[in-house]
Amino acid sequence: MRRSLAPALLGCLTALLTACGTTTDTASAPTTSASASAPTTADAPTAIRQGFQRSLEKTLKMDVTIKAGNQTVTMRSAVEPATGAMTLDMRTPEPVSMVVTTDAVYVKQDASDGKPWMRLDRSRLRPDGQLAQGLDVRAQAGILGGVVSAEPAGDGRYTGVADPEKAIAAASSDAEKATLRNAFKVLKTKTVPFEATLDAEGRLTLLTYTFDTAAGKIDNEMKMHSFGEPVSITAPPAAQTEDAAAEAYRFF
Repeated sequence: MRRSLAPALLGCLTALLTACGTTTDTASAPTTSASASAPTTADAPTAIRQGFQRSLEKTLKMDVTIKAGNQTVTMRSAVEPATGAMTLDMRTPEPVSMVVTTDAVYVKQDASDGKPWMRLDRSRLRPDGQLAQGLDVRAQAGILGGVVSAEPAGDGRYTGVADPEKAIAAASSDAEKATLRNAFKVLKTKTVPFEATLDAEGRLTLLTYTFDTAAGKIDNEMKMHSFGEPVSITAPPAAQTEDAAAEAYRFF
């Protein structure tokens, strides 16, 4: 594995850990597909926090865009929550592609270094590492874990504020807490403004928020769509894969 792939992939996972979220409120989130009624202002924070979990009831696709100055990072993924399988294509602008199955993670690498795909055994990943944490989409408690207020803005849209410290406290593991703490330490303010959109089923379909840092603003956007549509997630052909070297697991 090229060493340059490791920071790019870990950066991608940090972005996903920061953006996505569930909290302890999700345990009470209904799993019915019936249309959700519009929440009141008092209920809106809970509805938004639960909206991500509702979005994971079926297959879906996620598009993430992060802009900082003249730099843009994009991520496109297809997710099968029931099995934990997913695909992910990222540009940092260096392209990184990943396929996740129930037992392995395949990372596309420079073919000149060997075969085009490197295979990581999921059972050998560090349980507290960013890769293992990032693969458990349902368990994340990102910025949504810190939502403290939200106001309806019409057509399923909400504007509100998240508290980074509350988001850290709501994280589901020490590893995620550390990831969020590291991501949030660059903030100049103690609150993060956001906008969220819920569809008629109460699912989160859009989340945007801005980090105000000493180096400038970082704009984050996550779109969730194509709920319940078929997704194609298959491991690369064995002839095109090679097992990761032992040193690769030091990164993951």
